[in-house]
Amino acid sequence: MSPLLSLLFAGSLLAADADTPASLRYLRPDADRYVLESEVTTTARSKGTTYVSRTTHGEETMTLTLHLDDKGMVRGAEAVLEKGKASSKAVLDLRGGKASLKRGDKTDLFEVPKDPMVTTAPDWSDIFTLVRRYDARKGGKQQFAGLWIHPTKPRLLLTFTIERTGRDKVTVKDKIVELTRYRVYLRSGEYLVWARADGTVCKLIAKGAKAVPVVLEGYEEATRNLGRTKP
Repeated sequence: MSPLLSLLFAGSLLAADADTPASLRYLRPDADRYVLESEVTTTARSKGTTYVSRTTHGEETMTLTLHLDDKGMVRGAEAVLEKGKASSKAVLDLRGGKASLKRGDKTDLFEVPKDPMVTTAPDWSDIFTLVRRYDARKGGKQQFAGLWIHPTKPRLLLTFTIERTGRDKVTVKDKIVELTRYRVYLRSGEYLVWARADGTVCKLIAKGAKAVPVVLEGYEEATRNLGRTKP
């Protein structure tokens, strides 16, 4: 079983029974309040899992849907970009040993590494998946192949890097929770990420003084000071 299935849908994401969706909400600060950044929903089915990530930036909303088989490998995906009343879509098929990507009336066939991480933008699924694929027993800096798709932009084959850098403790509802800290390197830059023992990301923030954090709902106050000083 691949790390994506055994970890990505563990813990809180598998709290529901088969065919019952389980969701996580991620927020970002906006003035004196927090607003919804992204909602991740997984539905465990008898022959696999459906993962949906919906991210909104201003008037633009991106919905990434991943279809995983019973071994946890991505077999298909859709990225749908909505802006105002306009909508565009990319459809990916990873079955048959080659990738097929359809955008509008054009279809591209190309080679991909085995079991790539499928992502798009705006979206945080690359970070969520990287954390869950990280082999804690192996440790150190680890790299994973990625496939970036988009309804209107060229596809990209990428290499994502993640390394564990330490641990921090926070208090959530009067309980001490230990979070593992990671440094992640994506196409868009470098990020600090904190995750629970079950692999659920609780906070992420890009490198830079003006970066805006993204926080798991319920962890807003507990993680407020994480990342304010360099670990």
